[in-house]
Amino acid sequence: ARRASRPALAALGVLTGLVVLGRVHAERRAVFATRAAIATVLRAVEAFRADHGGRCPVSMDELAAPGDGAQPYLRRVPTDGWGRALRMRCPGRKNPEAADVSSAGPTGSFDDPTQVE
Repeated sequence: ARRASRPALAALGVLTGLVVLGRVHAERRAVFATRAAIATVLRAVEAFRADHGGRCPVSMDELAAPGDGAQPYLRRVPTDGWGRALRMRCPGRKNPEAADVSSAGPTGSFDDPTQVE
């Protein structure tokens, strides 16, 4: 009975390893996508401020639809790698000349230390 169960346990171990690796890979993809979205918003804010005498956009919606006849700075309002809205503060606390853009990270909570900036 023990010999018969060894291949099953080995297969279970391999399957578990593959599931864990898949989750790690998905998490890395989400972080990468989030950092790319944040960089896109920061570039859009920089361009908006250059075109508007240093004024900050009110929201990311204003970057997607400036409303003053200008071309949009964003094609759409981006989300993080988990499909959630990003948070933008302009001017930024960390850098008053730019904006602070962050994601709530995998937990969806901005109070969680795993948030992405």
